[in-house]
Amino acid sequence: MLKITRQALLSALQGAKETHPNEFICLLRGDKQGEDWLITEVILTPFASYDKESSSYSPYFIPVGGNEIASFHSHPYPNTAYPSNADLQMFSRTARFHFIASNPYRIQDTNAFNSKGEKISFELV
Repeated sequence: MLKITRQALLSALQGAKETHPNEFICLLRGDKQGEDWLITEVILTPFASYDKESSSYSPYFIPVGGNEIASFHSHPYPNTAYPSNADLQMFSRTARFHFIASNPYRIQDTNAFNSKGEKISFELV
């Protein structure tokens, strides 16, 4: 089961609100705990870029071995919390899990996906 702390998800959602109408992107750090994965921290990526149609970061500025297990990004337009074709390509090359939030960036406006782009459930703790 994928779990995320309320503080971590609310922090990522706040980043999306403050960056709107541009997309927002960040990484989420956590660990495996038994059969579950627990996300506990938001990592703001240095030199990230945000615009109305995309957001990106360079993996060269992320420390190696930092336990980044998920990405988070917002979709201001179109207003959907489902991955685009570009998202699916990124998902397959990067983290184990991915979150997308749509405007107005509330918990209920957020979906989680695995690296194949399949929607998965998550638990807020």
